[in-house]
Amino acid sequence: MSLPAIFQQTGRKLAAVAAPLIEFCYPASCCICSLSAPAGDRWCTACDGELAKLQFAPACAICAMPLSEHLAPCPYCQGKGLRPFRRVARLGIFSSPLKDLVHRVKYSSDWPLAEKLAERLAEQDTVQAALQDADVIIPVPLFWRRHASRGFNQAEIIARVLARRSNAKVKHAVVRLRDTPTQTALHKRSHRLENLKNAFGTPDPEAIRGKHVVLVDDVVTTAATLQTMAREVRRHEPASVSAVVLAIADPKGRAFEVI
Repeated sequence: MSLPAIFQQTGRKLAAVAAPLIEFCYPASCCICSLSAPAGDRWCTACDGELAKLQFAPACAICAMPLSEHLAPCPYCQGKGLRPFRRVARLGIFSSPLKDLVHRVKYSSDWPLAEKLAERLAEQDTVQAALQDADVIIPVPLFWRRHASRGFNQAEIIARVLARRSNAKVKHAVVRLRDTPTQTALHKRSHRLENLKNAFGTPDPEAIRGKHVVLVDDVVTTAATLQTMAREVRRHEPASVSAVVLAIADPKGRAFEVI
């Protein structure tokens, strides 16, 4: 056995021996409610149950908006979906505890949490359907300056986890051309669309042409970002365009009170 292999094996044994002691001295706590969490988990059993309620709540299989009951007609898209997407899939609506987890990823630089959420996202039947014939997964890009200051792009982290669960490849086929103000500060859809005018470009059209493309983002509200990006992608004649996101928020800011 080589010396590096011996060191690696020894390191694994030491880690296995030390793990119970570390857990005893520093028990895991839930990153949502701060109560005790099972060893190796990021959130407690109670918060996991609340997350599961969002995950398995009734949703439209085409536009991902919430439904009053499973298989009910969608009052939002009326079976037509969200143009120009073949389908949109998500983990849940943008409500606690999913909302708290997404905020922790974005504003506390907790990028490993994005991986954990993406793994759960990949388990969704609607997500697996979107990835089934996907060729290319394209994360919504950040402007280079914002990417550098944050240190990561959460959409790219999600995209790479999804790629590992499919035959698709992550491609940076779309880039951000302008450092636009954050969309969260703009509440009207018209203002968001204006903010995104000429914001995206395609340096690698051949990565898109004739391919089944899946766009990935963390949260969709008015869908202005995804639809603007999709229009840029469609200029290069993909076979189809779908979208996968962690959460979908009520564009009217009413927490989907009326379904």
